[in-house]
Amino acid sequence: MERMANLVDNLPDYPPNLSSLLLPTAALAPTLPRTLPMRETTSIVPQARSSRWSARITAACLLLVPAGLSLAADDRPQIVSDVAQKLVTLSDGHGQLALRLNYQAGCVLDRITVRGREVTGSGGVTTGIRMGDEWFTTRTMSGAKVDVGTNSVTVTGLQFGPAGREVHETWQFTTLPDRIVWQITRRYSADDILADMAFPQWSFSHLSTWTGALLDNGGVIWNKYLDQPNATYGAHFGTVTFWNAAANDCLRITPKIPAGHFGAGRCSRLDQDATTFCYAISDAPVQPAHGQSRFLGDRQDLWQPVSVHPSEVTVEFELQALDYRQTYDRGTFVGVDGTSVRELLNTVARYGVIDSHLVGGNGWRSGFICLHEPFFAQIAATVDAADYTANFSAALDFARDHAINADGRVKSRWAYDAGDAMPGTYDQFGFYEAQWGYLMDSQPDYVMNVVEQFHLTGDRAWLARHQDSCERALAFLTRREVAGTGLVAMMTDSRLQARGSDWIDIIWASYENALINAQLYAALNLWAEAEDTLGNAPKAQEYRAFAARLKASFNRTTADGGFWDSTNQWYAYWRDRDSSVHGNNLVTPVNFAAIAYGLCDNPARKKAILDRIESEMQKEGLFYWPLSFFPYAPDEGAGSNFPFPKYENGDLFLSWGELGVRAYAGYNSKLALKYVNQVLDRYRRDGLSFQRYLRASQRGEGDDILAGNCLPIVGLYRDLYGIQPQPNRLYVEPHLPAELDGTRLRYTLRDQLYEISLHTNATTITADNYTVRDAHPFGLNATASEIQYFPGAHPDWALAVTPPAGTQITIAIQTWPDSPDQSRQWTESASPVGATIPHTIKGLKPNTPYRFSVDGLATQTFQADATGKITFVNHAASGKIQLLKLIPIN
Repeated sequence: MERMANLVDNLPDYPPNLSSLLLPTAALAPTLPRTLPMRETTSIVPQARSSRWSARITAACLLLVPAGLSLAADDRPQIVSDVAQKLVTLSDGHGQLALRLNYQAGCVLDRITVRGREVTGSGGVTTGIRMGDEWFTTRTMSGAKVDVGTNSVTVTGLQFGPAGREVHETWQFTTLPDRIVWQITRRYSADDILADMAFPQWSFSHLSTWTGALLDNGGVIWNKYLDQPNATYGAHFGTVTFWNAAANDCLRITPKIPAGHFGAGRCSRLDQDATTFCYAISDAPVQPAHGQSRFLGDRQDLWQPVSVHPSEVTVEFELQALDYRQTYDRGTFVGVDGTSVRELLNTVARYGVIDSHLVGGNGWRSGFICLHEPFFAQIAATVDAADYTANFSAALDFARDHAINADGRVKSRWAYDAGDAMPGTYDQFGFYEAQWGYLMDSQPDYVMNVVEQFHLTGDRAWLARHQDSCERALAFLTRREVAGTGLVAMMTDSRLQARGSDWIDIIWASYENALINAQLYAALNLWAEAEDTLGNAPKAQEYRAFAARLKASFNRTTADGGFWDSTNQWYAYWRDRDSSVHGNNLVTPVNFAAIAYGLCDNPARKKAILDRIESEMQKEGLFYWPLSFFPYAPDEGAGSNFPFPKYENGDLFLSWGELGVRAYAGYNSKLALKYVNQVLDRYRRDGLSFQRYLRASQRGEGDDILAGNCLPIVGLYRDLYGIQPQPNRLYVEPHLPAELDGTRLRYTLRDQLYEISLHTNATTITADNYTVRDAHPFGLNATASEIQYFPGAHPDWALAVTPPAGTQITIAIQTWPDSPDQSRQWTESASPVGATIPHTIKGLKPNTPYRFSVDGLATQTFQADATGKITFVNHAASGKIQLLKLIPIN
């Protein structure tokens, strides 16, 4: 090391080629001793040394560290100052993030290096304001004063803006082992109207620098959708995580915004394909400048001007460089492309988040939300991100407060403007009725989303706040019951009225609509469970009784007033008021819904439908199910659907993918997996960046790109892997084809990480020190001190184990029957040896004796109490698996 220091001291004042001095250092890194990290090859240059070239070499070395190579063995961050060149380089202690502050002319972060990759565009990172058409930024000011401390850099004298209306700023950077904190204190000196602000603005070198950015409202900036110069997307969010999947790196920016202030961000593409990302921090939420639009295709003036007053605000930005694959690790995938699964859920699924409290299945480019879609909570359960989940709860709150009329009618859509609205229905919040007709599926779909969101969050108080609105939404439909059949009628009596009534909005489904009645059946049963949870058992029974009437009528033949066509062996779509049957052309959402929601529980009917669908798929070689297999009659839809196959008359819409996978999962899971993999293949080819796929060519078509294209992957998680969160547990009910055997998933539910190992013969779930294995579907709830096992789909736990802190325990269920008159049997292994482990078993026969045995030897007899519960203690055996059995004594 001493010789290396002497070598540096003797460098010439002006190296003929700086890179010739830098490259050997990087090349030398792999040959250095393992105890000598790369950092030490640079830290040999003392900060106090006056040689400008030694400081510049040190700074350059910090910026050229190879990806993934640690800069510091002791996690000590480093700051290198070159006073002569007015440059300061800061690095976090892990060597993952380096910033260079340049105050030669103005003040700017001109280099950002993330895990060895330089990402900064020519504009660097600055702060500023725009007044009228003129920007004032720290790039063009002078007079910055820089004070370098041991682990901090303070910049004062930052001033920009017109004379007499200047903005004053102080920057402070603090380097920490795993991040750099940038604190900006801004002081406004006058009342002003700002057309825009940079607080701060980041410039990145190219559109491809990042795949996109994950937002803490659950959304995503997907750079490929900024498809022309000045294309801009923005929303209200705080933390943003830029990522590049190929480079395996992330830059996470986490603002700490003071109380009474609000944050928003926007991302714009520039003429030269560079991008900028800009924060706005203000004392009132910024508002869209063009209707409700959060996306502008060719301009950057996204937000309305902001008023400022003489005041001061301080915001901290935590900056972190992260390993992308590690940070967003979803597990080990077998039989599917796990990389594509992760990327699809980070792009297509999140793209449906338009803004805070605005979550849908279209996306922020076209700016539509269809409240008549039942699968948003299922998307949240699959995305498995706390930010998406929280924002969807907020979106349902927003809909409850602004989209539901006093009579219970749920407005079916939200959009940036009134272009798609039935005249007079577009309101100040952006909700409206569609121009195509009253889309009645908004009623059950709102209820289904509320209940399934409750399954995900377990927030009973939140559910209670939706009780009145859900009851009114269901009542709006149930009041339209037709002659006591349980079937409900649409707003139109006949297809000849040429009005839509559901998601397939330009097909004229009228009067008794099978798709909406199927969704109502699902909503009634789900909401009955919610009423039980909220303590209203009589109301729950009313909903179940209505659902039972509906199911019976639904399954009658078309000749007898139902939807089952006994000749074609499928369900027809609708019946006009004159009893004529229509949409009798194998409409897939109708038939998938009948099976998936449990209306069709006749095995012969299921087989007939699913075998016929697969037969037709094989004939055409389609990669995914179309909306219908055969043509509608000419008077059953808008002219734009003809000739067949065209648009809603036979094209491929992926939004119904979860229902399709669910319908097939219990019948032929291998077929379901085939279509999941074919959708993943399309994602690798085109990003699923279309509204639909044409039937004839299977080519993507449509600018209204649908986030609902993620639904086949939702089906993979929900129906094949079987991950179905419940309010008090993680429930897993796999339908696992052999191709998926060995899959290991990481899944977080309510802040608890569960590791799920899926095999065709059993499922194993691990949470912290607890592991449970069962060959049947089961639920698990892990807390800091207890693990609760739920047999099958039972809503209450049957076995609770409370081991001492630090004890590892593995439980394998062998038999756990429903009947309290039968034995329960399981194995246990635990460490440390001798640990005393309390157990509680519920669901037993009240006031009945049970014998407890360990490895076939009876140890004790217990009496179940009046509630059917027994509590006992087991002792971990020495290095062995114990066979435990609880046997009723007759």
